[in-house]
Amino acid sequence: MLIDPFWYGGGGDPNFAQVVLLLHLDGTNGSTTFPDNSASNHTFTTGGGSLTTTNPKFGTASLTSAGSLYISSPDSADWFFGSGQFTVETWIYPTSAISGVRSVIAQFGGPASQLGWNLAFNGNTLNFFYSTTGTDNPVVTGSYTPTLNTWVHIAADRDASNVLRVYAGGSVVASGTVSATFFDSNRILVVGNDGGVSRGFVGQIDEVRITKGLARYGGAFTPPSAPFPDS
Repeated sequence: MLIDPFWYGGGGDPNFAQVVLLLHLDGTNGSTTFPDNSASNHTFTTGGGSLTTTNPKFGTASLTSAGSLYISSPDSADWFFGSGQFTVETWIYPTSAISGVRSVIAQFGGPASQLGWNLAFNGNTLNFFYSTTGTDNPVVTGSYTPTLNTWVHIAADRDASNVLRVYAGGSVVASGTVSATFFDSNRILVVGNDGGVSRGFVGQIDEVRITKGLARYGGAFTPPSAPFPDS
């Protein structure tokens, strides 16, 4: 398994310049302030989601997501991956059995003509949905059922060879060759739901990071043992 030495020696991230979103989701209990520690400094507002200091993965808190609760940020070129490399990742702590589609991080929907991409569960599968037209929704999918009340790292990346992989706990649960250019959606980015706010993930979310122009993993890896670096 790949092990990133910058997670274990207290060092920084040599690819930090390509990080376009970094949410540690730390703060006080009930807070609705969600700073972005990337250089992009995106603004997030609550759609009912708030911080809880109970059982965070790292730091002082994590995001509570349940039903229609979520946080969101306006459309940005940072969310448009085009035909390039990217990595979307976070830690999740599911507290309810997953039924149907449950979105974790998404720029997907609102109007059905504005589908972009969506890291989401669908029953007993973990998926990366994407769109090339704004209305189609092909998917890279694999069987995976997370253990309830347990933290697990999930991610998706696309490498320079156009292989798109979906991961849980550092293991590849799905992969496929995806050379298509993603649709440039104009919708909000949502954490804990999608743009239709009807597919909410139920549980806690911690340490959200999006890296644009780089596939960080490209195969099985050891999940981080510390918060993502701020520089």
